[in-house]
Amino acid sequence: MTGPGGHKQQHVRIFAAAALLLVVAAGGVAWFGRAPSTADHRANPSTVTLAAEALAGDTPGQAAIFGSLPTRVVAPSAGIDAQVSEVGVIVDGGKPVWETAWRSVGHHMDSARPGQPGNMVLTGHVSVVDSRNLAAFKTLDRLRSGDVVEVYAGDEVYLYRITSVVVVPPDEVRVLRSDHLARITLITCTRDLKQRLVVVGVLV
Repeated sequence: MTGPGGHKQQHVRIFAAAALLLVVAAGGVAWFGRAPSTADHRANPSTVTLAAEALAGDTPGQAAIFGSLPTRVVAPSAGIDAQVSEVGVIVDGGKPVWETAWRSVGHHMDSARPGQPGNMVLTGHVSVVDSRNLAAFKTLDRLRSGDVVEVYAGDEVYLYRITSVVVVPPDEVRVLRSDHLARITLITCTRDLKQRLVVVGVLV
């Protein structure tokens, strides 16, 4: 027989296993946003954010180790100048997907930070229906190889030179992969909302 303590431990193990499975499943899911709708700016009771603000409360010690979070992204040649906020994995319709920032550019909270080795992933909408939201990347397709994107982390600015501009299928997850190279990946929908526009740059 299992006593009260045993039942409690079993419940904790089940909960931990379920959480682990969700995180593992989410790890293979890219942010590939839906077509915008008038309801998307409102909170969805069935949508649960998984620690989207987990990095918001950085202490000075954490910032020194991991670097500061991005706060603004500027692409002069494309006319882009937008604030950046943190986004994480959400459960939508029972499936883990990347949330998107409706009033800013979203920084994927488990991707690299400005100036750090690895892949810093920033996502934004190409169009919106509700005027209260922001189509932060509506002109992302103007970027070309050789252009420079500025990423701010408070008062610090980091420059990334664009190396490629490609269109990929919605289920392409390789664009999220990271390695030792300090780079930036900017993602939005194509103008017809059927494919994904991916712009990649390397730290200058």
